[in-house]
Amino acid sequence: MRILRFPSIAEPQFFGCVAAFVDSLAGELNAAAAALRRLEGQGKGRAFAYEMTLDQHRYGALIVIDRWSTVAGAFGPHLHLSGHQSILTEARERAAAAEDILNRANHMLDAAERYTTEAVEVCLLAFRTLETTFAEERAAADRYAKLGPMLPEDYKEARRIFLEDLAAR
Repeated sequence: MRILRFPSIAEPQFFGCVAAFVDSLAGELNAAAAALRRLEGQGKGRAFAYEMTLDQHRYGALIVIDRWSTVAGAFGPHLHLSGHQSILTEARERAAAAEDILNRANHMLDAAERYTTEAVEVCLLAFRTLETTFAEERAAADRYAKLGPMLPEDYKEARRIFLEDLAAR
């Protein structure tokens, strides 16, 4: 990941990465949810294109979480934030919890014979749980986004680089 080539990052750069993370995770989960809704009620293998889309996004969410954990772990020990320090101190635990939730939902879905309403609802609940897990990250990203055109260049550059890192998966 290119962002890890930086010897250190400043607070605006870190929050640029936070914004890229929560936006990317939300995108993956929303796309997975949409694919699940299209598959609801169908048997496995009946809508292959939607199943491929679902797989791409549900496993893509795991990749986004893994990359976030790596970035937070690399810079966390050396970065002191003026606010939201728990984003750093709890990053590994939140990422591990999120991965566990997604893995359990994925195993349940893989073991099901059909995309039943119940199975779809369990997965959607898991996705919503991740929103809660990373609520502080979302709040911090939203706070920075309110700056609009006054966002620091360092923030925008780090956000762009982290998004490119995620896209290169």
